[in-house]
Amino acid sequence: MSKRHIKPLKLFFSSLWLGLLLLALTLWWRSGVALTETPILLGNWLDNVGLFNAALVYIVFYAVRPMVLFPATLLTVASGLIFGPWLGTLFTIIGENASANFGFALSRWLGRKAVASRLSEPLSNWDARLQENGLVAVLSMRLIMLPFDAVNFACGLTAVRHRDYAVGTFIGILPSLIGFVLLGGVVAPGVQNRALVVTLSSLFMLFGFGIANTLKRRDMARQVINNALEQTTAHGAKKPPEDADEPAGSAGRV
Repeated sequence: MSKRHIKPLKLFFSSLWLGLLLLALTLWWRSGVALTETPILLGNWLDNVGLFNAALVYIVFYAVRPMVLFPATLLTVASGLIFGPWLGTLFTIIGENASANFGFALSRWLGRKAVASRLSEPLSNWDARLQENGLVAVLSMRLIMLPFDAVNFACGLTAVRHRDYAVGTFIGILPSLIGFVLLGGVVAPGVQNRALVVTLSSLFMLFGFGIANTLKRRDMARQVINNALEQTTAHGAKKPPEDADEPAGSAGRV
């Protein structure tokens, strides 16, 4: 497909995306349903279609959720309420990773070239460094639980490799994902040892923050070391040789 045809296609999908978002917001506003009631209504509806169909609908809806910007956290908590803490964790891992990669791919396809062509020199250098350290950057952003969709779309506009983004997302979302699913699973029917589920939920979230803090400290330490090495190298390159002022034949004198 030629570049001449790609721009109208991107404009069409951008308009379609905006239209779906406005339609979803309008339908929700006219329904009078509070956003916090949505998981309960979703659970009641999915219970009537069977486990397999319910899981399929949940995963597909989670995957395309970036089109309407439905809050990811609500769906994550709802999975524990609907499917219980263990199956909810499995279905959410599949759905949330599909959603993250879909949002990333959509943002990259629609906006990466336009952003890259307008970057200033400092931002271009930052973009290049982000490409080199994309895995750690994405992993850190996921572990400290920055807004889910903001990370998806922002990373798609940068030079981060999709592979690094996908791996960093898969690992980085696990602690908070499991924590929120277990939190929703506490009130799911038939769940035993609810105190244990609450404890595990808290431990997973604290574990994620602990890893993020460790990565941040290591990254800061690495930057300090790299800056010191660059300054030392630059300083050494400017330093003239000790015998620069000596005559050519002075080396053989006593």
